[in-house]
Amino acid sequence: MNKLLLSFCALLFVSCAVFKRDHNQPQVVILGTIHSGAKKVNSDSIYKVLAGFKPDIILLELERSVFEKENTLKKDFDGRNSNEIQAVLAYQQQYPNIQIKPAELEGRNDYRKSLGIYSEADFVFEKIDELKSQGKLSKQEHADYSMFDQYWNMTEDIAKQDLKTINSIPSDKVVDSLMFYQYVKTKAIVNGHDEFKSYKLLSSRAKTDTITFREYYNKWADFEGSFRNEAIAKNVLKYQKENPTKKIMLLTGFKHRFFVKKYLAEQGLNTSEYYK
Repeated sequence: MNKLLLSFCALLFVSCAVFKRDHNQPQVVILGTIHSGAKKVNSDSIYKVLAGFKPDIILLELERSVFEKENTLKKDFDGRNSNEIQAVLAYQQQYPNIQIKPAELEGRNDYRKSLGIYSEADFVFEKIDELKSQGKLSKQEHADYSMFDQYWNMTEDIAKQDLKTINSIPSDKVVDSLMFYQYVKTKAIVNGHDEFKSYKLLSSRAKTDTITFREYYNKWADFEGSFRNEAIAKNVLKYQKENPTKKIMLLTGFKHRFFVKKYLAEQGLNTSEYYK
């Protein structure tokens, strides 16, 4: 078995111990979820977590624009059928006084458009794969990109697990490592090869506006790896400061979870886990 996988399994075993909750600490839980397509994570499993934790406030990876009014989501918007939204709607029927708030970066897609980027960067990874197959990566670049692939595969395996495994310390460590190799080490590869200055694509700003692969990846990595995650974390912190005695739960894609938890800890707010 791969050494990384062995380390992951060992950490997972340790993380399954029983913990006692410190009731003097603010109760904020960052629940990493799978939006759709997972066998072990669905609206029912997320609902069970909500019912067990009984939050006063639920924060969602959504912008304010999808709210019809306070605590009420619009009847038709992209993402309404996701696991977490369906769970929240079912929970709201049972507990109509629950507060539901947006925690996403407001104007997310407008920010992307202003930068000339989209939500993905698959074409850059395809070009790196091409350079790798041609033997044009240095020994260190080859090793770094191979590590990125390994952590990507491990993260894909995590996404197939149940909520407790997804929201565990070992899973957080894997995702943190993936983000480092994706947004830092891969960016270094892009910046170290002139091919990424030569290749261009249409930017999201205008039909006649182009952006190089290098410029695109640098902006994309900074936005997705830092700016957006930080905005979500700041929203959680804002709601907690406004509601210091309330139980708060953020539902977000699990790849955002570690960054948000880390940012909050740096600001002096340690989060809890729903299963502790």
